[in-house]
Amino acid sequence: MAGTALLDPPTEFTAPPFRRAEGVELVGPYQGSGYLEPRYVIARPDGQVVQVSELLYRIAEAIDGRAGTGELARRVAGETGQEVVAGDVDALVRERLVPAGLVETGFGDPDPGEVAEPEQRPDHLLMLRFRLPVVPASTTWVIAGLFRWMHRPVVVVPVLVAFLALDAAVLLGGGLTAAVAGAGDVVANPSLVLAVLAIFLATGAFHEFGHVSACRYGGARPGAMGVGIYLVWPAFYSTVTDSYRLSRAGRLRTDLGGVYFNAVVLGGIAATWLLTGTDWLLLVLALLHVETVRQFLPMIRLDGYYILSDIVGVPDLFTYLGPVLRGWLPGAAPDPKLTRLRPAVRRIVRLWVALVVPFLVLFFGWFLVVAPSVLPEVLAGARGYLADAAAGVRAGDTTEAVLGAVRATLLVLPVLGVLLLLGLVARTVSRPLARRLAETRARTDRGLPALAGVLVPVALLAALAVAGAGALPVPAPSADPAGLGERLVQALVTLLGGPGAEPVAGVLLGIATAVALWPLCRRIALPVPVAGLAVALAGAVPPLLVVHAAADPAAPAALCLVLAALLAGRGPSANRGAYLACVLAAVISPVALVAVAAFVAHAVRTGQLGPRLRPPGRRAVGVAATTVAATGGGFLIGLGGAGPAATAGWAAAAATGAVVALATLRYRRPFAPVATGALVLLALSVFPGTTTPALLLLGPVLAMLGAGLADRALPRDRPARAGGVAAVVVLVLLAGSGPLVTAAAERAGPTGGAAPSAGASPAPG
Repeated sequence: MAGTALLDPPTEFTAPPFRRAEGVELVGPYQGSGYLEPRYVIARPDGQVVQVSELLYRIAEAIDGRAGTGELARRVAGETGQEVVAGDVDALVRERLVPAGLVETGFGDPDPGEVAEPEQRPDHLLMLRFRLPVVPASTTWVIAGLFRWMHRPVVVVPVLVAFLALDAAVLLGGGLTAAVAGAGDVVANPSLVLAVLAIFLATGAFHEFGHVSACRYGGARPGAMGVGIYLVWPAFYSTVTDSYRLSRAGRLRTDLGGVYFNAVVLGGIAATWLLTGTDWLLLVLALLHVETVRQFLPMIRLDGYYILSDIVGVPDLFTYLGPVLRGWLPGAAPDPKLTRLRPAVRRIVRLWVALVVPFLVLFFGWFLVVAPSVLPEVLAGARGYLADAAAGVRAGDTTEAVLGAVRATLLVLPVLGVLLLLGLVARTVSRPLARRLAETRARTDRGLPALAGVLVPVALLAALAVAGAGALPVPAPSADPAGLGERLVQALVTLLGGPGAEPVAGVLLGIATAVALWPLCRRIALPVPVAGLAVALAGAVPPLLVVHAAADPAAPAALCLVLAALLAGRGPSANRGAYLACVLAAVISPVALVAVAAFVAHAVRTGQLGPRLRPPGRRAVGVAATTVAATGGGFLIGLGGAGPAATAGWAAAAATGAVVALATLRYRRPFAPVATGALVLLALSVFPGTTTPALLLLGPVLAMLGAGLADRALPRDRPARAGGVAAVVVLVLLAGSGPLVTAAAERAGPTGGAAPSAGASPAPG
């Protein structure tokens, strides 16, 4: 009995009362689930849906804001038949329901600071994030009621049969030939362009009416409708989250309601053409067919994605990208998230990932390559259309004025989408950096002033470099197969005033790379003077290189690698940003690809990368990375030709870098993979085709390694002495930089100060 008495108090009350967050709705069981175990659905007030197990659902259902954990445990045990104690309830609520934003806690706690803040569910970049509600839920409910009758089977079947028959009649009646003539009419008559746009807008709104009316027909309640920007395109949207309470058939009806209403519009346009012979309607018919087919693509969040999701019974397929990709690594253990799915569903999800990853890589890769050159043309076109609109206003031509404004708007909206998407990416990856910066400021108030003091001499050196840039020859740019680095540099040059600003662009990229080392050094707890040493060393290299050359395409690659190191290990979102930065660096510069491959080969062997991989997987990744580094390096050396004679300046710089890298391998083992990458870059710097990119990449790498060694060698309790030593080292390096600059100018050849052409090959040694 004594033992029982000791267990009674925790069972009765072990924590203050919980309550469900305001606006949370318990939807119920998820029907047609693709999971092995039953799943339940809870809707959050922000419209997102959370899936939970039956136990968590029953706990959330039992929470009323008054009962303690003991009473909640008794209720849940009675509902589920499982043995549940108060401690289990308390742990599950605090670890699962509170972070999901479903339950609030802390009421009655003695310390208000213990109140947990609900975390937002991780958002995906492919969600419709930027949207504006236009039609409130109450009006949507009325609209859905007006069209609800169209989803009755006695209506759906005849409508679809009529649509197919009308489509066939158009094709057999010479529709293809007449469509060409209709396109010519639209081009010749600006008012018809406005008519086409109006039909498209009306069809987009009618498409959403199909979703909300199907949702209401099934017994769920649709929410607001509105407009937004999806990725880079304008889009309509409707809120049908409540359809998760429906059966699989009800959810599929809701998903297909939009394209069903598109079929109604297509049938109406086809019938109108057959009756009137108005050829320009066939252009609209063709474009709407393309748009309707596009809706079935499952790779992004269009109707096809939700159709596939409801067929397999998995609400959010994008959350399985990471688990599936990790499971394909050699020797990787199966991800627990995948093992919860039914075997057939698991195979479908893997097939979907195999299709969607190449699509996204190609789409975003094309976007990154094309956007820097297309965006200026788009903005120039928008200015031209606005000028046409102004001319139409002055001439009293309403059609021309409206058409010009509409065309300009349609061109600017994708640009706005690009800016919003970039802002979203920047916000996603900057959150952990902002938190760490706040921690740094909390630890010391003299860090940022010290950084500013370090940047003053670097800025002066940069100014001198830019002032004398035109007096020295310009070497050919380094290899940039995709042209992405060159496009980024040219975009920066354009922002800085156009041709002639190349040295300034190179210096700014170098200083940005150096400044990014500051939070990286502070993250690994290096003292302020030592962190300043790293920034000074890295900041001094780009001006010394740019003084005789334009901004090299490899400069953005160096910045990307530093940002990758800064983001790595700061959470899932930041890790994804780090991977993206490494990929960008590799795409911009083959030299960066070789260095990253060498780093990966070493880091996988030591377990710093891929710690969850089994030994066979580590060996496979290590062999692959080593192969890439060796073959890539050999290929670059073959393109670059024989190495130049070692001048005094180059030999001194290379010897210093080698000593720093080798000392890191011996004394700073956590930095050893970085030192391996540095040695590879030193080897590539010998050859003329890879000299400039290797030196640009070596600047921040060796600065970071040197700071790590200085932190170990200098007394931590005497920061003033450390700062003095750092200053002396920087001055010595700057004093010895003359031979390095002279050697670089000699390798550039007597080309004068002319800028190289885009297709110039590497200069011979």
